[in-house]
Amino acid sequence: MSDPGASLARLHLFCAACAIFATGYGLADLEPSPAMSTVLWVGPSVAVAAWLAADGRRTRAVAAYDASLFFYLTWPVTIPWYAVHTRGRAGWGLAAQLYVLAVVGRLGLAWGALLRWSIGRLAGVGASVSLAVLGTLVLGA
Repeated sequence: MSDPGASLARLHLFCAACAIFATGYGLADLEPSPAMSTVLWVGPSVAVAAWLAADGRRTRAVAAYDASLFFYLTWPVTIPWYAVHTRGRAGWGLAAQLYVLAVVGRLGLAWGALLRWSIGRLAGVGASVSLAVLGTLVLGA
């Protein structure tokens, strides 16, 4: 974790993967397995908390041994505090970015459901879209 940009890039990659999977589940109107639900709902916020703890060690802003647990349990409050404390006024952009990353799994499910509803409206079949209709719209077959 010597390069903070690389660790933030890995955080983006993990959260993007969660968003893609969550959007796919929402679009296909499938219920994820319990393990996948846990990864999609809790994984991004745990990853943000782990990044905050690692960055806190790097910047020496937080010297607590269990900073990851503290950041996970209190992330709605500690994200802006930490970002502004370590980066000044420029930290508000980082705080907004970390908020979005922490909830990206939940947003992905909603985004997929909204896409499914929109495609259904365009196809004229209402809110429920079968995969066949979706494939026809996407592939043009």
